[in-house]
Amino acid sequence: MNHQNIKFTEYRKALQQASFFKESSDEAIDKLLGSMTAVNWNVKSFKSSLEVSTTFHFIVSGRIKVFKSNPDTGREHTVFVLSDGDVFDVLSLLDTKPHDVYWEALDTSEILKISMDQMRNWINEYPIAHKAILYYLGNRMRLLMDVATDVTLHNTLVRLSSLLLKNINGETRKLELINNLPNEEIAGLIGTTRAVVSRHIQELKRCGAISVSRKQINVKNLELLLSIAEEKFIP
Repeated sequence: MNHQNIKFTEYRKALQQASFFKESSDEAIDKLLGSMTAVNWNVKSFKSSLEVSTTFHFIVSGRIKVFKSNPDTGREHTVFVLSDGDVFDVLSLLDTKPHDVYWEALDTSEILKISMDQMRNWINEYPIAHKAILYYLGNRMRLLMDVATDVTLHNTLVRLSSLLLKNINGETRKLELINNLPNEEIAGLIGTTRAVVSRHIQELKRCGAISVSRKQINVKNLELLLSIAEEKFIP
């Protein structure tokens, strides 16, 4: 991509604001962007680890679900939902091996991509990126540990309440990232089924913690939802 591209400035700003690149210089950002290609993933676009493992991706807009699937049972578990400013696949970037997960677009998504070899060369040329990689991986590891702990120690109602709390904007009190996801997708994030999530949503509605309008969950009583997540109140 060259500077004459009409979206070059927009893409540069998106990279500069992302945590993965925020300490990189303007020169480094421009050098990276010059080797990137912009692509669009339509809703429900699906990629296997083999398709993704040779290319590093940066999400400009949209949400990408990262999940594992059991081919024998058809059950899925969503590992992460990635959104604006996130990157993937960092593990393949580090160890050169395909990451045994699948990728699916939850929205129409705009993505910048670059070959893994080019990305590794860029990191070697601008080693400050090593620090950003460690921070990014540390954050993801912390999230994975929280999920593992929640599944082991807490019931599905508590896990759902905690998921809602983690995705609430503190100022607007509106859900972000998981906003408008169907119950099946929410179920994949907390390790249960759509039917269980639907039942718990009705329980949270009846006790006044949330309301649901046009498939969107709205938090009505943040304190009550927090009490449920902390197992201090059972609806």
